[in-house]
Amino acid sequence: MITRRNHRQNEIVIMTMEELVPQESLYRKIDKHIDFSFIYKEVKELYSEKEGRPSIDPVVLFKLVFIQYLDGIKSMRKTCEKIKTDAEYRWFIDMPYGQETPHYSTFSKNYERRFKGNEIFEKIFINIVNQADKYGLVGKDDTYTDSTHKKANANIHKYENQTVSEIRKRRVAIEAEINQERERLGKKAFEYEEEIVTKNIKVSTTDEESGYYHRDEKEKGFMYLDHRTVDGKANIIIDSHITKGNVHDSTPYISRLEYIKEKYGWMPKKVGLDSGYDNLEIKQYHEENGIYGVIAQRRYGQGKTGIRKWRFKYLKDCDVYVCPQTGVILEYRNISKYGYKEYYNSQSCADCPHMSGCCKNSKYRKIRRYIKEEINERARQIRLSPEGKAIAQKRRETVERSFADSKCNHGFRYAIYKGVKKNQNYTWLSCAAQNMKNIAIRVDKRQHELRNTNDSSVISIVYSKILLLIQFLKNQNPLAFFKLRGLSTV
Repeated sequence: MITRRNHRQNEIVIMTMEELVPQESLYRKIDKHIDFSFIYKEVKELYSEKEGRPSIDPVVLFKLVFIQYLDGIKSMRKTCEKIKTDAEYRWFIDMPYGQETPHYSTFSKNYERRFKGNEIFEKIFINIVNQADKYGLVGKDDTYTDSTHKKANANIHKYENQTVSEIRKRRVAIEAEINQERERLGKKAFEYEEEIVTKNIKVSTTDEESGYYHRDEKEKGFMYLDHRTVDGKANIIIDSHITKGNVHDSTPYISRLEYIKEKYGWMPKKVGLDSGYDNLEIKQYHEENGIYGVIAQRRYGQGKTGIRKWRFKYLKDCDVYVCPQTGVILEYRNISKYGYKEYYNSQSCADCPHMSGCCKNSKYRKIRRYIKEEINERARQIRLSPEGKAIAQKRRETVERSFADSKCNHGFRYAIYKGVKKNQNYTWLSCAAQNMKNIAIRVDKRQHELRNTNDSSVISIVYSKILLLIQFLKNQNPLAFFKLRGLSTV
């Protein structure tokens, strides 16, 4: 039988806000497991105790932003429109129907007049991480770092070409070691000076602080980069650092590890990184700080030679290479200005029958080995170890998944605001919201499983008592009687 509903929009329904919100609501879980009271302490100095009009509750202000990021709403205007009609949102900010909700410009005005230029956003993010730690969701053992681009609020066609100059960072310790090698070989030492590198870049006229991002097989345009570190135990985001889109992934890495050490008081024992972090400075930092660093393989060009470098055997004790075809010894002859040791034997290569396939356009084969190549070799052994392979696999399941969750569910694909600092502040809030969701779901699941386990234990004890009682009544078994009395004391 067909049923047609009549219009009942004018029907009066008496329900409390508590009844309107489902018990399994994510916002109920967040409100139960996340303590927001610390915000009052952090913003206390930003408000006057006696002067001015009564303010909106600062916790409510930040909850507006958390709602926006938790549900991936595109703007604060749209968020405030939804809050007017959504019972779940009203329950979360403690504003029942009949009470006027905040205007969409409220938070932006407070940002400009009160929150801008202080550390409140960073403190909120760090406090949420610390709450995750109290719940046992931060393992402090392995972390995973990567970067992802966030499309800037800038027109790709509106830019200026500019020429910028920067001083290339000198490696004083390695330069001194190179000159020691030159002296040992009886050659003249190099004179190192500061090098000024000049390059042409695109600068957006819409958002000057964004950077032009261009990489193979990826979207090109003006972007910001989020350099993110997550903990391996529960994928809690422990650091999120915003830079321009034209900053290399590895540039802020070491400083961010130092940041984690400063803010949380611990350093990871193991880290997983992709091939963009494959440089000597990072590997050396890992060794100096006792970090088990797994860096994905970076594929370099092999040139046109038919006999690859890896086929030549290196004898560490003699510091020579051995040809795989003839067994000829390639001795250490020279070292370049940039630290590459050169091994060759020009006389033996001249009469070699494999010369055409080995040397190609040169008269003899020359093998180059970096002065700190031992560090690269140790890093390679770590990468190829069973533990290293497990860490490399876990990296795809942690930080990559964190980025996917941010972009698909929390509105992280596009930057709403302009400027590095403002994007950094709102990214801290976005990552805090993502951590809140993670904490609430995991802790609620843990408590639910614990309740089920306790209930099962009680049922098991009662069931055992019933069986023993039946056995006692049926057979008048004294042993069952004593067992029954023992269970009754449980």
